[in-house]
Amino acid sequence: MNRFKVNGRWYNEEREIKEAVCRAYQGLLADPGGWKPRIDALTFERLEEGDVEGLEKPFTEEEVFRALSSCCGEKAPGPDGFSMAFWQFSWDFVKEEVMNFFRQFHETGSFWLAKTLANRMKGVLAKVISTAQNAFVEGRQIMDAVLVANEAIDSIVKSNRGAILCKLDIEKAYDHVDWDFLLAAMEKMGFGERWCRWIKWCLSTVRYSVMVNGSPAGFFQSLRGLRQGDPLSPYLFVVVMEAFSVLIKKAVDGGFLAPCLIRGRRGEGVQISHLLFADDTLIFCEAKEEQLLVENVDELADEFGYRVGKLPSTYLGMPLGAPFKSVAAWDGIEERFRKKLAMWKRQYISKGGRITLGGRALVQKPHLVKWSIVCLDKRSGGLGVKNLGAFNRALLGKWVWRFANERKALWNQVIRGKYGEERGGWRSCEPREAYGFGLWKAISKMGHKVTPFVGFVVGDGEKVKFWKDKWCETIPLSEVFPSLFALASTKRLG
Repeated sequence: MNRFKVNGRWYNEEREIKEAVCRAYQGLLADPGGWKPRIDALTFERLEEGDVEGLEKPFTEEEVFRALSSCCGEKAPGPDGFSMAFWQFSWDFVKEEVMNFFRQFHETGSFWLAKTLANRMKGVLAKVISTAQNAFVEGRQIMDAVLVANEAIDSIVKSNRGAILCKLDIEKAYDHVDWDFLLAAMEKMGFGERWCRWIKWCLSTVRYSVMVNGSPAGFFQSLRGLRQGDPLSPYLFVVVMEAFSVLIKKAVDGGFLAPCLIRGRRGEGVQISHLLFADDTLIFCEAKEEQLLVENVDELADEFGYRVGKLPSTYLGMPLGAPFKSVAAWDGIEERFRKKLAMWKRQYISKGGRITLGGRALVQKPHLVKWSIVCLDKRSGGLGVKNLGAFNRALLGKWVWRFANERKALWNQVIRGKYGEERGGWRSCEPREAYGFGLWKAISKMGHKVTPFVGFVVGDGEKVKFWKDKWCETIPLSEVFPSLFALASTKRLG
């Protein structure tokens, strides 16, 4: 770079550019001071005593090696010049020295491998992070948030009720995290004093250099923010966002925010006020018709730096509010394919090759191989192309299994509240006609294909259907004894 603009001013000399860039980043990662919010009045979920002890117990050799093995070995080497691959392949020779580091950390707080702390923290986060947060919590997935958001919008639109949906994204979310706020939130969640001291050490010992024209500039300490690429950072960030989630819940409890009701078939349902995926936030609130009518809404949005959206839109890269089989649902996927193909052509095909493609050579070439053979494994004579139909059915079937097992998950509560569930809780009731969102309709249909391959071990018998389930050997009793089943007065027994 010969010229660089920082905070509205142009710099030409390389030395000036480096100094200006370093000042800009130091300002970004400095503590701005001034007023800071307090969370004394907020109530968080707390860890149990056994969880706290588990976080602070001495590190074992197996735990350290497991964390070391899960790291990418090909990343840039550390200050000692050794890459992660060196430590992985030389474990038998260096493990004694490495374990000495960990014993020293446990006693004094001087740390070496944050991945072990991240693994421990990952195991307890689900106990203190609300179900509205779907990022970086074990057992929760990005599609959970997409499913809940679409089911909520489907329910609102089809009931003709007024509602407001706000999409929020925090600017430079990691860089603006206040350390004192983070540690205060962890203390409210019941994390132990030693653990908080370890986290503070990991945060405060970070130093930054900025690459300018291929060479590092500056070496400064940050006073706030989380480091990108640190295995601990995602888990610490969701702790910070949990304070926002608790604040929204407090606003709902105090009557300042009216959550949206996802109505069920019998009039009941589930209330939802917000969804989080890291810092990507959706806020749902019901409103009266006169509150929804705003004059000059475009000017108001410009004043606040927002923009007025409309459905269908996108959320986390997936369609939001689009009919299940509409063309709009595929717009984002089509655009990503176009970008990937453009890059492929530019990088791997010469100008002559592009001319050939432009002459429709590929289009005119007949397809001589069956698609079923193309999808076979290469060792079986195929091309190893993934069979998207089979892959999609497998993913839908996974949701069927999750529905039976993840009873406390928010998406599960929404589905059961909206559609109801069959006796025993293995499947939701069938979505009928226009009622319901297309994704869950497809998942529900897959349930009929998955169930024949599921067997049951009988416990108290509460969830087993006497005639229909395969709880005795591999065939339902209704098929083993069809005559008795025909005479049975209660065919849905169980």
